[in-house]
Amino acid sequence: MSIKIYLPVNYFYLKKPINLYGQVIITEDNIVAYHIVESADLELSAGRATDHLSSNLRFLGSILNADFNADQNQYLQLDMRVCFTYVSSQPNISLVYIGIAPDYLKHIKLILYEQQTIRNWFVDCGGGGEEASNKLDVEYNDDCKDCDFLELFKLAQRPATGVERPKNSTKKSALRTLTLMVANSPMAIFRYIAENVFVNSIVVHTTIYKHFKEWQSTCDTRSRPINIALDRILGVISMIILFSLATQPGDFLIQISHVVIDQLYSLLKVLEGSPIGLKLNIHLNNFFLDCFKYHIELWSTFLDFIEPLVRQVFLAIGVFGCLGFTFQIALLADLISIIGIHSHCFYIYTRVLFNVEKKGLSVLWQVVRGNRYNILKGRIEAHNYMNRQLYLATIFFSTILFLLPTTLVYYIVFAALKALTLATLSIFEFFRRKMLSLPIEECIKWLIKGCNEIDSLQMMDVVLEEKAFLMHKHHRIEVSVYKIQT
Repeated sequence: MSIKIYLPVNYFYLKKPINLYGQVIITEDNIVAYHIVESADLELSAGRATDHLSSNLRFLGSILNADFNADQNQYLQLDMRVCFTYVSSQPNISLVYIGIAPDYLKHIKLILYEQQTIRNWFVDCGGGGEEASNKLDVEYNDDCKDCDFLELFKLAQRPATGVERPKNSTKKSALRTLTLMVANSPMAIFRYIAENVFVNSIVVHTTIYKHFKEWQSTCDTRSRPINIALDRILGVISMIILFSLATQPGDFLIQISHVVIDQLYSLLKVLEGSPIGLKLNIHLNNFFLDCFKYHIELWSTFLDFIEPLVRQVFLAIGVFGCLGFTFQIALLADLISIIGIHSHCFYIYTRVLFNVEKKGLSVLWQVVRGNRYNILKGRIEAHNYMNRQLYLATIFFSTILFLLPTTLVYYIVFAALKALTLATLSIFEFFRRKMLSLPIEECIKWLIKGCNEIDSLQMMDVVLEEKAFLMHKHHRIEVSVYKIQT
């Protein structure tokens, strides 16, 4: 069995009789941890100390003057689990009684800590105070239930019930509720529209709908309130900029669409000759050029047809600023996907054709070598082909082999174009996800208060003038004193 006593460092040098309050935790490994977090003036009534300071804490013991002589029975009558004494000649208090102390116990750890340091720890539970403590009880798994530091953090965050609330708390609560209703009304409208059966079947695979689900999950868990607030502030600012500073922002999207079309025409013109000195098959190259040019012309005609609608798209992007800046980024990512849909089609065409030719070459290569693949045995074995079979296989193999370089060039070009589009979309996705997941609140606390992670804490030995011991049933138990430092 091991015993740990967590004590505020200012209590360790206190020369005043007080009552100590906190909690006692006994883990499955038989480790008893006394968490002392609060104190009150010493009160003894009817031979017993006051029972509780608040509903969250229990009476653990006291710090008494050394003149207070008591045996173990008297400590039990006073319902003490731990007791310290002080004398004027020593700078620190001494442990004189522990409630749980078996005969074979040889060592007790007294751990000192700064109360403000404990409150400023970085524990990712979505806020501070009582709400953070309640979330810690739910979010941490079984491996963290016995963590003394987390239990100490939870106790330090709980406010005492005796603190009086402001008289105008009802007015503040009503004002806060009204503010939240006004702020959440755009999200409620969007949620009603997005969850509609007809609309949901259309937008379920879009980036903005996926982001809406992620944003709603983050908002429901209340894990990143600062991120949500910053997201909405940036969204409103960008909405104001689009509506006031930008003139006809829809023209910008039309210009981008035509620039993309012109660049694709230029790319096909480069492929029409001998790109980087490659000798392409003339007939297959002309077939690709005719097919892709027709596709681009069809897409250009479609853009001209929907141009009045596209000009109003930036109006929708601006309105989405009421929901948040990340919603605008998600909608912009969907627009980029729509603008580049023809390049995606080109990539699909060339990939299918390249895979067909690659598979055909691998099959015909086995025929030319006089082999075949046995499906039943799952292996390649020799086979006697007829002359006309070998003749046709050789012709098809040579034809596909000479056509493969042309197909490979188109496949590489449009695969690179597809990769460039995906890289752009990935940048937008990375930014909108990080906007909701960055520990902004922790960074602010670190800048203001100098907070630290729990993992960065250190246990330092406290050197005492005299080595501390506890006498229990004529047994001498060593008391080691440590201090938590950052």
